[in-house]
Amino acid sequence: MLRFTVRVTSSVCVAMTAFDIVGHPAVVTGASMSPTLEGSDSRWWHRDMVWLSPWGIRSPNIGDILTFISPREPDMMHIKRVSGLEGDLVMPKHRNELLIVPKGCCWMESDNPVNANDSNIYGPVSRGLVKNRATHIIWPPNRWRRL
Repeated sequence: MLRFTVRVTSSVCVAMTAFDIVGHPAVVTGASMSPTLEGSDSRWWHRDMVWLSPWGIRSPNIGDILTFISPREPDMMHIKRVSGLEGDLVMPKHRNELLIVPKGCCWMESDNPVNANDSNIYGPVSRGLVKNRATHIIWPPNRWRRL
């Protein structure tokens, strides 16, 4: 019994380490990133599944699609596109003023402006909240591609 427990514990530790280092799949929920990512269908097998990698989150680029902890709802993860980096000038959609993205932050926007809950609502996102970069659509097969 001890040998079995050690093997199960070792397997769990290896799997968790792989998730942290290599990445993991995640199902997209919601229409905010449509048409790039489809997640509005109620059936999970019709939604996009993406590969999330922790690589590259320390130095994001404009256009990267990142997951991050919601600044307003800490129990929610959001997936959005980087549209501004620290020092960049951005124009929030509902305000008529230019803002400078603060140091250590990103400006994150949805691809679907109609269904947006992004930096235009909650402002710049601290890079400390960023968790992963979406690198590929891995499901459904007809949408396989690099992001």
